[in-house]
Amino acid sequence: MKIRRALLKIVDHPATPYVVLSVIALFMIAPFIWMGLSAFKTHAETFRYPPTYFPENPTLKTMSEAWSKAPIPTYIANSLMMCLGATIIIVIAGSFTAYGLSQYRYKGSNMVLGLFLFTRTIPPLALLLPYYLVLMKLHLLNTRISVVLYLIYLSYPLVVWLLKGFFDSFPRELIDSAIVDGCSRTGAIFRIVFPVAATGIYAIAVVAFMWGWNEFFAPFLFIHYDELKPITVGLYYFVGDEYTYWNRMSAAGIYAVIPSLLFFLLAQKYIVKGLTSGALKY
Repeated sequence: MKIRRALLKIVDHPATPYVVLSVIALFMIAPFIWMGLSAFKTHAETFRYPPTYFPENPTLKTMSEAWSKAPIPTYIANSLMMCLGATIIIVIAGSFTAYGLSQYRYKGSNMVLGLFLFTRTIPPLALLLPYYLVLMKLHLLNTRISVVLYLIYLSYPLVVWLLKGFFDSFPRELIDSAIVDGCSRTGAIFRIVFPVAATGIYAIAVVAFMWGWNEFFAPFLFIHYDELKPITVGLYYFVGDEYTYWNRMSAAGIYAVIPSLLFFLLAQKYIVKGLTSGALKY
């Protein structure tokens, strides 16, 4: 009985949720902390056993070596081109698809929506081999387009599902009023619907961009030239035949995280506001 009362007192304490969330957060960011610390270790200290948790002689030489030994700027530029290109196509196509399925329903529209979800239930890794064969037949291997097409397949169905939630809650009266005032259906989309739902669309665009930025297996299989590889595959540059340069890989990992982290921090308020607005009425 005393133990039960003590447990109830701990659970009901106002600081308990913060302690639990802090422990979970620490567990999730632990790999990033280790990566950040390893990026400032020397090569000898990286392989020392037992390992050192904090660098004994912090140095920026590892950061400069990672930047000079591998074409990091080229990798980052490739990632930006692939992810931005795929995100733009996904958001534009997904917005029109979701809007049509939401506002102009027809017999079988629910089946179409279910097919979108069904295509995403198949593990992407299971489709890499047939996708590779299709790209080989189309002579698209070792091109950025191959990765862009794969990212579209990866994110497009989920983007349609997420955006449909925004358009389902959109008041139909606004669209009808715009049409009565002389606006065409297409004009109502661009002048009324998209400006009002811009926050939600922007949030989904950020999510799609982050999905593409973190993709590894597809570009690893489809692209074999260093000048075309994204940063996720570029990190594999430091895996040698005899051993892995963990400190340089950690330094390159910091370079890989910075663009996506800045992008996320700048768009954070839009993500929170946009993802919650889909469940509410405008």
